Amino acid sequence: MPTKPSSKHRTAVALSSAPAEPTTSRKFSCWNGRASPKKVSSPPPEPFMLYTPVEYPSVTPHIGDDVICQYGRGRIMAISIVDMSPDKENKDCDKNSNTNTSSNDNGATPTQSPLKLSEPPQKSKPTPNQKPILKYTIALTSWRLSQTRKPIHVHLITPPPRVVRKHTLNEMDAHSRVSFAQHQKSRANAQFSKQKDYALALITYAGAVDAVRNVQHDHSSNNYVRADLVVVMVTCSNNAGMCCVHLKKWEEGRKFAQNALILLDALYQKRGRNIHGILNGEGLIDAKLFGEWRVKSYFIVGRCCLEKGEEDVASGVLKKGLAVGKVYLEEMGTEGCKCK
Repeated sequence: MPTKPSSKHRTAVALSSAPAEPTTSRKFSCWNGRASPKKVSSPPPEPFMLYTPVEYPSVTPHIGDDVICQYGRGRIMAISIVDMSPDKENKDCDKNSNTNTSSNDNGATPTQSPLKLSEPPQKSKPTPNQKPILKYTIALTSWRLSQTRKPIHVHLITPPPRVVRKHTLNEMDAHSRVSFAQHQKSRANAQFSKQKDYALALITYAGAVDAVRNVQHDHSSNNYVRADLVVVMVTCSNNAGMCCVHLKKWEEGRKFAQNALILLDALYQKRGRNIHGILNGEGLIDAKLFGEWRVKSYFIVGRCCLEKGEEDVASGVLKKGLAVGKVYLEEMGTEGCKCK
């Protein structure tokens, strides 16, 4: 039996349950049993934990929320209302399908006997105060099929999913980090091309690169995840370098472009293997990977070196870019190399 708290510590109550019962933990940030106005310099205490076997109801799920369902953890992609209207009345059957084609021995014309269908039971119409039944489309993130990047979608009606907090970056696996970086890249593309906010786009591109810079590959890291990792690292590094060029941050822009060149050189050394084959199969041909993207990196490095007064270094870098462009120009099938 819990003891009665003293008058100084009545802001928190500890509840216990039998060991055999399943318990869930709840952390309360508004309770403080050791709060004392006299001890100002003492650090704030940890909030109390409440352990209870009661399954408290979840908040209302919305699109984009992370949820837990019977199939695992996922994210809500769509919410729709299930049609509960009663079935329409059956139409009369077609005469040809309901005709009795048997004839008698005297050659009489066949008689038509319509089929008698039993009327289905009428469904009760929903009352005006009845809540609509919702269907949740959830993209699972806790597990996926091997050798593919497409998530598994489940359609759930009952029981409804439970909303949970989103994972922090440190809690994400390799696949989730790459997906997060791709989302950041899409945001930065809009900030760069539509809003022309190069400072904000630079922060977003750099955040995408930092999210996957030291990613630890695990069971979720198949070859498709590794291929997406290379693409998002190279493109975000180059685009961050272009933002630095617009903002005249020459040293920072050169570092971003050099990082993209290092990744492309590593991929070039492993051409013909799994990751390179996946990228080629999806339309990223060698002229795009080792031609267009490398020319863009060389251009950023050369421009930054030129603005810093390093003419000799800039001249050598730009000559390398020109040589690379000539090699892959024929494969691209264009008269020039259009960087994206």
